[in-house]
Amino acid sequence: MKGWLVYDAAGAQKNQWYIAKLQREAKKFGGELELKIQENLRVLNEKLPDFAIVRTICPHLNKELETRGLRVFNNAKTAEIACDKYKTYEHCKAWGIPVLPTWRVGEKEEYPCVMKTVDGHGGAEVFWVENGAQAKAIEKSGGRYICQQPNGILGRDMRVYAIGGKIVGAVLRSAENDFRSNFSLGGSVTATKVDEPQKAIVKKLYETLQFDYVGIDFLPTTEGWVLNEIEDSAGARMLYQTTDTDIAELFIRHVFACL
Repeated sequence: MKGWLVYDAAGAQKNQWYIAKLQREAKKFGGELELKIQENLRVLNEKLPDFAIVRTICPHLNKELETRGLRVFNNAKTAEIACDKYKTYEHCKAWGIPVLPTWRVGEKEEYPCVMKTVDGHGGAEVFWVENGAQAKAIEKSGGRYICQQPNGILGRDMRVYAIGGKIVGAVLRSAENDFRSNFSLGGSVTATKVDEPQKAIVKKLYETLQFDYVGIDFLPTTEGWVLNEIEDSAGARMLYQTTDTDIAELFIRHVFACL
């Protein structure tokens, strides 16, 4: 079976090792993964493959490929919700999953707050905001923003990796001098175990989204862990650095089991 492995140009350059790894794993199952660059992809002009693995933040592409009959990893619903932080918040509220109080910019003014773009990733578009003047200055930079009530324990979170509803690994991220704990921003990372509350949340997300491979970020609060974000095309560097888990092999095994 032939599939597309879709990255944007910057992601393809950054993830050459992981792309080659996914392609090698696909060959073990008699499959072929052709790398496609999102910016150059014209679906109408292409001979379609049997399936597609979309590893770029482009929910409408997942939807377009799905509409044309392809099995897409992740499905369009997962991509749409995971790639929009406010939609993630709304989905979690609707299904009783604990989340931090979140509002769209302009709905109310409550400071301090954490201000972030709905479609950012890696912590690069996340800001600590003390007052309205700071919020307005950030808004002027462009983008769609939401605000979150700060959690009680800053600079710490947990990333849980799940494939087909099954948890395959988790890491604890922490930062000494930043309220953001992102690994890409210099946070430290250690392997950790997942407790029953997080397991229940992952189970509920799988029931409602039927995702294939996601990263789920949890924040600690004084009342316990709450869901922060869902990563549709979650990176695996932290897991490879801290565990023996070969998530590329597990993911491709899942893909061909579904096919």
